[in-house]
Amino acid sequence: MDLFEVLMGSGKNREEHQDYVNRYEQGPAWEGYSDQEVLDRYDSVAHKVSPREYEQATREAFDRLSPEERAEFSRYLEERAGTRNIRIPPRETGAEGGPGDVDWLSKITGQIHQEPGAFRDMMGKMGKAQEDPSGGLGGLLSSPIAKAALAGIGAMLFKRLLSPK
Repeated sequence: MDLFEVLMGSGKNREEHQDYVNRYEQGPAWEGYSDQEVLDRYDSVAHKVSPREYEQATREAFDRLSPEERAEFSRYLEERAGTRNIRIPPRETGAEGGPGDVDWLSKITGQIHQEPGAFRDMMGKMGKAQEDPSGGLGGLLSSPIAKAALAGIGAMLFKRLLSPK
């Protein structure tokens, strides 16, 4: 049994995964599914692919976001890394290395992902209010851009698995 069969399971599971990908591609990246579904789908596939496949999926997901949304996610990622004492290289400045740079975001996300659960935890745990240093509640429920990142990565991984080779 190969990875595809393990992840995709029965025909019904394939249809559910395809439906998730379709919903992701049809509207704003943070709408169309519950927070719990985003978390469950991401968890079911994120650590079952190679680092290269994961980074490619992040690139595809971040390409779907506008430059402004990528810049917002970049700031969010840096802020969350700082609160968890995770060192990430600084963003480069310039035309192609600005805060919305897909290459930088994909590389950093891939590096953080190497530690199982680290990226997901940085984005916040669903269903549990987490204290934020700013005094608010953190987590996916309060950040559409974090939800968009997890939803997008999961959807792009499933899309790759569903596509004929």
